[in-house]
Amino acid sequence: MADGGNPFNARMVFWLIGAGIVAFAAFMLLLAYAPDFGPRSSGRPTAMSGSAIGFRGVHQLIEKTGSGSYLIRDETDLETADLVVFTLEQMTDPEAIRGLANRRAGKATMLVLPKWQTMPDPKKAGWVRAIGRVSPVNGTEQLKPLGKAGVRLSSAPSRKVKGQGELDGLEFTLPASPQTVAGEAITPLIPGPGGGAVLGRLGNASLYILADPDLINNMGMKDRASAQAAVDMLSILSPSDEGMVAFDLTANGLGKSPSALKLAFEPPFLALTLAVFIAALLAGLHGAFRFGPAAREKRAIAFGKAALVENSAGLFRIAKREHRTGPAYAELIREEAAHATAAGNLHREALDSALDRFTSPDKPSFTELAARASSASHRYDLVGAAHALFQWKKDLIK
Repeated sequence: MADGGNPFNARMVFWLIGAGIVAFAAFMLLLAYAPDFGPRSSGRPTAMSGSAIGFRGVHQLIEKTGSGSYLIRDETDLETADLVVFTLEQMTDPEAIRGLANRRAGKATMLVLPKWQTMPDPKKAGWVRAIGRVSPVNGTEQLKPLGKAGVRLSSAPSRKVKGQGELDGLEFTLPASPQTVAGEAITPLIPGPGGGAVLGRLGNASLYILADPDLINNMGMKDRASAQAAVDMLSILSPSDEGMVAFDLTANGLGKSPSALKLAFEPPFLALTLAVFIAALLAGLHGAFRFGPAAREKRAIAFGKAALVENSAGLFRIAKREHRTGPAYAELIREEAAHATAAGNLHREALDSALDRFTSPDKPSFTELAARASSASHRYDLVGAAHALFQWKKDLIK
């Protein structure tokens, strides 16, 4: 125990309080932003998923090879000029696809169609098991708002093909039983069996449709040559000089979650949050290091006769009726003078006459002074009359 009898070490208490403040601030930040960065894919075909049908592998590979890749969690970021990859799911609404295409009109955009029906792997979280293929009718319906294009299934074995158009010079290994898309407005960039396109461009726009996701998903990244071809393909289709590629999460419902708590940590409210935090910190320091006990608040109405008289006088001042107290003060002086001269048994007129006789001939009589006090019309007149009465009493009693 310290010499002063305090069982607590001041330095230890200081560090405990500081650690508590930091921990609370970290907790509030995690509470606000953790939902945006947590493992929310659950094996779905998104760029956050590490399952076989996910696209985290190609996203990280592009990021590490230098061309650059990032995730889009906010719909406002869809205005970027970089290539944006939308990884569609079986339940993606066709009208939502129309809205994405219209919003990205004239900008490099790739739609990756779904291929596999899966279920979560009960033995390993984040992994999936294939239970079948997505019907080609599903993909055809999803592309219907964009024009006449049909999705087809093929039983052809895996084989190598050459890229066409922008991808001329690249070689790709098609997966077994590839899924293709075909239509009058589809220009094949990676040809598939039966005249379809594994990757096609829609019309003259920079809208690309990747019919078979196995070309760039995690399952397709297991082969080094296929992984390199996928990275090169996406970098070439990106109009930016750096070959930047963005993977959208908003279409999969994994965008930023709106939260009122986030407003406290983002402009323009961040400045207010910091100001409140600093004010609270200063208030705490003031309470910890102030000198002496806390000052008690004074009573609005004090105890004692003097306080009662002062409060009564205050009421007269507020009402501006001080001059009306002249007759009462004259009566008080009359009673004190009567006791001092043993004339207390006389009636009012006789008492005033007696008090007048006690007054020096060269000074105003009591009757004149009392009348002056009673007829005062202003506080300053009353003060002068009261002072004269008080002086008359002093001359009488001395």
